[in-house]
Amino acid sequence: MAHPDLNSLFDTAVSFAKLMLSEEGEFYPFGATMSPSGEITNIGARVERDDHPPSQTLIDLMTETFQKRAASGEIRAAVICYDGRAIPPGETTKADVICCGLEHRSGESVDVFMPYKRTGRSFQFGETFASRRIAQFFVGDEFTFEVQQYVPRIPRWE
Repeated sequence: MAHPDLNSLFDTAVSFAKLMLSEEGEFYPFGATMSPSGEITNIGARVERDDHPPSQTLIDLMTETFQKRAASGEIRAAVICYDGRAIPPGETTKADVICCGLEHRSGESVDVFMPYKRTGRSFQFGETFASRRIAQFFVGDEFTFEVQQYVPRIPRWE
């Protein structure tokens, strides 16, 4: 189960991504942050004199901004949302997905994907799936977390 802060950020990001897809048919990468008090703020990135910058440039700009804001204690969680492609569980080919890179100051980091298909003028959304994410926003010595190893209890058959 994800941290409630990450669930809130995910809901905010996916709602906006779905809106942009339904209105524009696409969306540029965007983000959102959560302040220490729990307030969510939507974030957009922009490149001067470039109306259509590469998505990775926008992702890099937001990542750098989130790193600085995390280090200064201005945020407790953040998400970057972008349009991508991934292979959903049980499938063999890539699908269009809404990608959300979510991180929390507690050390929890996860990439969540929501597949979608365009059906005429509307969109059909599939089941979300997730994978472990390497932290990119909450990095540095102040965000070094103790990792506890999970050792499963295996029943003994006698």
